[in-house]
Amino acid sequence: MYSNVTSGTVSGIQGFLIRVEADSSEGLPGIHMVGCLSNEVRESGERIRTALRNSGYYLPPKRIVVNLSPADIRKDGSGFDLPIAAAILTALGYLPQERLTATAVLGELSLDGRLLPVNGVLPIADCLAEAGYQTLILPKANQREAAMIPQLRVVGLNCLSELVKCLNQDNYLEYAVSRGGAIVPGKPVISRAPYDFSEFQGQPVVRRAMEIAASGMHNLLMTGPPGAGKTLAARCLTGILPDLSFDESLELTKIYSVRGMLKEQEEMRWGRPFRSPHHTISASALIGGGVIPKPGEISLAHHGVLFLDELPEFSRHAIEALRQPLEDKYVMIGRLNRSCRFPADVMLVGAMNPCPCGCYPDRSRCQCSVQQIERYQSRISRAILERIDLHLGIQPVTYAEMTGSQPGEDSESIRKRVRRVHLLQQERYRNRRKADSASGDGLQFNSRLTPEELKHFCALGREEQSFVQDIYEKRQLSARSYHKILRLARTIADMEESDRIRLPHLMEAAAYGRMEPEAFRPAERYVTTGGAVHG
Repeated sequence: MYSNVTSGTVSGIQGFLIRVEADSSEGLPGIHMVGCLSNEVRESGERIRTALRNSGYYLPPKRIVVNLSPADIRKDGSGFDLPIAAAILTALGYLPQERLTATAVLGELSLDGRLLPVNGVLPIADCLAEAGYQTLILPKANQREAAMIPQLRVVGLNCLSELVKCLNQDNYLEYAVSRGGAIVPGKPVISRAPYDFSEFQGQPVVRRAMEIAASGMHNLLMTGPPGAGKTLAARCLTGILPDLSFDESLELTKIYSVRGMLKEQEEMRWGRPFRSPHHTISASALIGGGVIPKPGEISLAHHGVLFLDELPEFSRHAIEALRQPLEDKYVMIGRLNRSCRFPADVMLVGAMNPCPCGCYPDRSRCQCSVQQIERYQSRISRAILERIDLHLGIQPVTYAEMTGSQPGEDSESIRKRVRRVHLLQQERYRNRRKADSASGDGLQFNSRLTPEELKHFCALGREEQSFVQDIYEKRQLSARSYHKILRLARTIADMEESDRIRLPHLMEAAAYGRMEPEAFRPAERYVTTGGAVHG
């Protein structure tokens, strides 16, 4: 007897429908599985057979062939245990085929028949809803995660015998104890960032640069001695970023679902992520990878902040691997049988010391030679530095600022201004490149403007063009550095509610230019303007 059950799998963070077919016939007894299967799926045959026996279901001495189609998609993971068992039970007459027409099944089986949770439920549930399926049966531990998709009726079960009982009764849909309406997209409960700018004493230039970076989602690099406040400023950054939209939240939650980082009680992730990996992280862990490709730290920080503290201490291979994701806003990981695409639209924030000891340019404390300073700085290539829009030199807080009684502006006040600038940009770019990004959102922020779009949205007057030409020739800027100045100036103009870029906006944007290696030679040759060091 022939039967089929719908299930799903994940490639990257995209769900795909998998049809599990089973046929019972006369022949050499056994369970034979085909369909481009990984070893962990192939070896599930004995686990399923044992789970069926321990659940009280008799397997007759028949030849049972199980096919997972389409055959050109490789099937990984343990989530096919339950649909394979359901297909076998249907082929043997334990379950009615008509009950599985608009119902999908997903889950892992233990040897005693209990259902165990699996990763990647959310993208599979979203794919099922888009395909028109109405019900998803899965382990109880994954029930809340799947219920984030409003169109699906979610049935959470504890064991295999409950599945048979559920599908054999006329009112089996009453087992749907959780529906998508349990998650209300319009009223999310968001926990605020644990760090607030009201705790950040002094440093008005740093505050200004942070607000600019947040307003245009620009990459930022802070250079300064230990204890100057670089890490605290970075941790305060997510507190001034607006909340995610429903589509952004769903996409981010899918990434955490694929990584198995959603807890049973956790709902959709509405807050901006902040990821701060240790500098010993490998390139694969930072970007993503593995035999079965999984998203890395840069994807876990999608729509949020990726903070790399002590940037020169990261391996050069790991830092250089950031080049393509910072440009394209996604990571493409290729394997022999598949290519997986993970979104990686992040705001990169780096922090570093000016020299190995961190005390330069205070020569009374810094004993580093010029060669040591240059060697330390050269660990970060020019290609990476040119992908960072704001370069900020930070000095330690003075005693008067540290002990001052007047608190600084809190994050919520800054956040309201940043949100206004975000809305302005989204309205301006509403019809531009809708489906160009990995998330399908297209152009939203000034930091994403292409050279062609800069001509349209960042047109300059005669005086402004003369200024840009002057600094372009004097500093011998690259085309990428020139475009960075225009993007920054566009953000500063938006913050000032100016419809066009004016000279003060360009001057401030140019002040956050990249610090050349020569800037770490004799300090008296350089001045500090707007928080950045220039020659």
